[in-house]
Amino acid sequence: MLDKILDVLKNGNNNILYKIGNKEITYIEAFNKVVLIANNLKKQGNAPVILYGHKSINQFISILACVVAKRCYIPIDLCTPPKRVKEIIELSNATLLIKNENINIENIEVLTLDELNNKYENSKESYDVNNNNAYIIFTSGSTGNPKGVPISYDNLNNFISWVIKLNEFNDCKYLKILSEASFSFDLSLMDIYFSIYTNSSIIAIDGDTKENINMTLEVIKNNKIEFLIMTPTFIKMLLIDYDFNSINYENIKYMFFCGECLEVETVKKIKERFPNVKVINAYGPTEATCFVSLIDISDDMLNNNVLPVGKIDGAAVDIYIANNEIILKGASVFSGYLGNNSSNCFKIDNINCYRTGDIGYIDNNYLYCSGRIDNQIKYQGYRIELADIENNLLKINGVTAACVIAKYKEKSNIVRLIKAFVTVNNNISEDDIKQELDKIVPHYMIPKKI
Repeated sequence: MLDKILDVLKNGNNNILYKIGNKEITYIEAFNKVVLIANNLKKQGNAPVILYGHKSINQFISILACVVAKRCYIPIDLCTPPKRVKEIIELSNATLLIKNENINIENIEVLTLDELNNKYENSKESYDVNNNNAYIIFTSGSTGNPKGVPISYDNLNNFISWVIKLNEFNDCKYLKILSEASFSFDLSLMDIYFSIYTNSSIIAIDGDTKENINMTLEVIKNNKIEFLIMTPTFIKMLLIDYDFNSINYENIKYMFFCGECLEVETVKKIKERFPNVKVINAYGPTEATCFVSLIDISDDMLNNNVLPVGKIDGAAVDIYIANNEIILKGASVFSGYLGNNSSNCFKIDNINCYRTGDIGYIDNNYLYCSGRIDNQIKYQGYRIELADIENNLLKINGVTAACVIAKYKEKSNIVRLIKAFVTVNNNISEDDIKQELDKIVPHYMIPKKI
């Protein structure tokens, strides 16, 4: 699939591929930019490339150029502090950082796309590039350091081939698709590759727009969005506005959810407002390439307390339960964490398997997920190891002990907030601790209360 991505871009002609705010790029414009940048990426080197930025056109184009050049890409969002960026550079052995937003980082070549093109366009040297990994997403690690999840070209090709052939999407062509997930969040893979291979248009919103209900709804209405890819947290925000319904947003046909638990009550509200919209719930960890199962939520499923997260017979991989834990086996499953850390990974008949840490069960061909066997949580769609926060709290001068917990919604596995308890040996305040923590972890990992 990925070897045909340039053909897909070229044949898309002048249709809009990616739009954010008042800036947009067509398929053919993207094709021309990607070819140029990919050629220059091959001249710069063959090691992984850090892509630092947010939801811009340049960040999007950088991803596609890396795929074409076979340079493993590592998307890093603006919420990542420079200290954590440095850790990721060291862990990944990256030799280039493409800055699509300003950042000051040493000990690595740092270039904008224009600077990359100007520096390498006339170079005759070209590296032999034959990387196995398409991208690496860094998630929260229990040691206090980010954990790299490498996904191979084979993994990604399997995901794309699977997702575009699903019956749930058999009439999905030339759609206008809303993209709200950061590129450093693997839900964005659905935005990127599903959209491209269905010749659709991606309408992206940045962080500031996402936090403003009125601005977000304006984007959805003005662009006549038909397909929303989002976390359950995001739809809860939109549903606050009672005018968010099928009368005012008549173009919406699909709502696709992944990244955290989708509640029955949330779907009931959606179906009251949008009776003809297809609501799709999906499941899968970063280690298995975005998601591996999904299901169209029917009305009769709303009579139960918990919604299924997929159908076993239509999954991208084999799914089975061992000691109440969901185990995945198949071509979408990665082969181990960066640094030869094979924790939770094993092989059966030379096929990659992964113990997810998710508690689950299978009933009548439906997969259900009901929590975790460890201290990893999902908060606003982000995957967080509570020990990651604890270990980084202990790096702060004056903090001698730390314990971090998640506060859950009553009778649910939905995390309401993160709370920390600390012991200190000086007059350091809660605000001081938060300010210091903000320098070393992303903002969504900072406890609400300390």
